[in-house]
Amino acid sequence: MQNDSFVREEMLINKSKECKALKDDLDSLSRTLNRCYQETKVVLDCKLRKGIKGKRVEGHLFCCGIKCYYLIKDSKTWSECNQTCQDCSSSLLKIDDDNELKFLRLQIKSGNYWIGLSYNEKNKKWQWINDHPSKLDLMTIKSLLTQKGCAVFSFTGIKRDDCAKKNSCICEKRMDEFPDSVCSRKEK
Repeated sequence: MQNDSFVREEMLINKSKECKALKDDLDSLSRTLNRCYQETKVVLDCKLRKGIKGKRVEGHLFCCGIKCYYLIKDSKTWSECNQTCQDCSSSLLKIDDDNELKFLRLQIKSGNYWIGLSYNEKNKKWQWINDHPSKLDLMTIKSLLTQKGCAVFSFTGIKRDDCAKKNSCICEKRMDEFPDSVCSRKEK
C-alpha cells in the first residue's frame, strides 16, 4: 500500500513537470505570435543583373520575430525563384526549426512555394542554400527520401518536386534589413 502511494506521488510529480513544460511552450508561442505582423501587400523594387533597370516585384509580406517572409505568387522554376529572391536582396526561405515550420504552416493557406532546400548531387544529401544550418530534422520528412529535386512548402508541409516545375516563391529576410517604410507597415 505504501509502495502504491509512492508510485502515485512520483507520477503526479512527473505530470506536474510535463504540464509546466507545456505551459512554458505555450507562453513562448504566445510571445512569438505577439511579435508577428499580419500579411500586407507590398511592392519591392528589385535590382536585375547585368545593369538592367530595376524591376518591381509584387507580393505579400508578413513578419514574425526577426524574420520577414515575402510570398511571390508568380510561377517560376526553383532557379528563377532563387534569382528573384536574390534580386530583391533576400533569399529563398530557410526553415530554422520545428517552431518556424509550424508557424509557417498556419500562414500558408493555399499553393506551393519554392524554398531554399534542394538535393545536392555532389554531397548526396538535401541541404539548404549556402549550407545554412537548421535544427529541422529533414530525415523525418518522408517525401525527401527521394534523392533528387527541390523542396516546395505548402500548408501541408515540405515535399519534393521537380526543380524545373513552376511554383510560387517564398523569400525571407531579416526584419532589420528591410527599409523602414516596408517594416513599419501593419495591416489594420
